[in-house]
Amino acid sequence: MAVGQGWRRWIRRLGWSLWGLLLFGVLALGTGGCDRYPVRSSEVTPQTGHLLGDRWFYSAHHFREGLAPVEPIFSQGYGYIDRQGKLVIPAEFDSAQDFSEGLAAVVQDGLYGFIDPSGEMVIKPQFQQASSMGSVGSAQSKHLRAMDDYKFQQGVASVRQNDHWGYINRDGRWVIPPQFDAADGFVDDRAAVLVGDRWGIIDRAGHWIVSPQFTNLRSFQDGFAAAQDGDRWGFLDRTGTWVISPQYNLAWGFSEGLAAVETDTGWGYIDTTGTWRIAPRFVWTMAFFDGLAAVEVDGKSGYINQTGEWVIKPKFHEALEFRLGLAAVWVDVDERGFGGHWGFIDRRGRWAIPPEYGSVYSFSDGFARVCVGGDRCGFISR
Repeated sequence: MAVGQGWRRWIRRLGWSLWGLLLFGVLALGTGGCDRYPVRSSEVTPQTGHLLGDRWFYSAHHFREGLAPVEPIFSQGYGYIDRQGKLVIPAEFDSAQDFSEGLAAVVQDGLYGFIDPSGEMVIKPQFQQASSMGSVGSAQSKHLRAMDDYKFQQGVASVRQNDHWGYINRDGRWVIPPQFDAADGFVDDRAAVLVGDRWGIIDRAGHWIVSPQFTNLRSFQDGFAAAQDGDRWGFLDRTGTWVISPQYNLAWGFSEGLAAVETDTGWGYIDTTGTWRIAPRFVWTMAFFDGLAAVEVDGKSGYINQTGEWVIKPKFHEALEFRLGLAAVWVDVDERGFGGHWGFIDRRGRWAIPPEYGSVYSFSDGFARVCVGGDRCGFISR
């Protein structure tokens, strides 16, 4: 009996010792990189990071309205998958864009048309492909701007025909005939359009609110549009009147009440009156989402709140905006070979999805597009 009890005590001690060593090892690994990389998040669901349908594609875009355009492996075209990963619209298009307001632009035989969620072609292919790959800039502007063309917004979409841009309705009829050199989507019943090398603002009827005079012009956000006059940026209200005079080297649109602007001393944030809320001191900034903004200092990126305080200190090589409570970040390789890829962190800077992807999009409609290598893309769950 005594011998048996002695063996049991020895086994228990050995077991506790092994558990202690294991715990020590876990803690050592977990804290060894805390100065550079965050620990695993506990605020994730069991499906977070799970590969949708356990399948990869040659290429993929965003989920929008429950569908995502993909190019399946061993296919020669684009189709659409649903939220279960099933190909519900056959891969028969030369190119495909995200759904917006129930329609998506697709290319067949070199021309754009529009399909509905069943895959039916509701506006036959007849429009030219954009020659500028979705962005445009003038000779006087060193900054290109993204364009929301071939995307329905407020019931109309900008499309190109006979080398000019105009707007069609959901029936495919022209509501503003093609006459512009570039045309952005409508926001707040306003759209930025390009004539020659100058941008102006039109209303839903195609009438000028402000005739072409700006070197560059962004879409309206929160009732304001960032505009460039010469080499300086300021902000317009919905009437096209300057409410913050052109004075910045560069400016992003307003988001959550603040806009990122650049001066000679760096990037900071102003409110809608032009008052500094976060003094310019950053090398690079992004817009606020979910109350946080990605900013860069000394070659590293982190996240600040709307008072300018660090919420997640700069430790990442690159960082994207928060969406659905997670943000994509890039970490470089440390001495243990950890990193060199994109992963996702939570609002406390802890890993929700480990860094193992070559490229990523932010979360949208419950999923994020991720790629491993150059031609293996899929979707992971939030």
